[in-house]
Amino acid sequence: MKIIESLARAFDKRIVATSEFISLVDKSELKEEDRQKFKECVYEWMHEFSSFKAKIYHYFGREKMLEFENVVHFSLREVSEIASRTNRLGKDGLSLEHLKEHNELPARMDIARYRAFRFLRDLNEMVGNEEVGRTSLYNNIEVGSLDLISRTYLIQRLLGMKS
Repeated sequence: MKIIESLARAFDKRIVATSEFISLVDKSELKEEDRQKFKECVYEWMHEFSSFKAKIYHYFGREKMLEFENVVHFSLREVSEIASRTNRLGKDGLSLEHLKEHNELPARMDIARYRAFRFLRDLNEMVGNEEVGRTSLYNNIEVGSLDLISRTYLIQRLLGMKS
């Protein structure tokens, strides 16, 4: 699906830009052009953010849209905010708590990378299992949304007319 391909490319761009930004901040080698490059990448990501959310909601449902926003995006945003704080204040200007967060950046970046990968893997599995689109939720007892199962469908299953 095109949405998965678009998401994968957006994840790759954001992850690479964030990793480069963290590396330069950590070495205290960040130049204005590097900061601007990172800022443009975040701008592109946010420019597509609502579109991604809407498409994920439409094709994969509310749960996946919330996972995208509250897990995947949150991880990337958190890492970016920590690196930006370090850039703004310098390592010497960080509190002990903030210095600890800065030192955890590589691990946090790995977690964000993994969450993005896992999210894309789950979407691909949903496509492979034909669990795509809002109509795949109707009369689907496997999903667990009983509100979308009709009485007619339940009666047909009871009488052995549907499997």
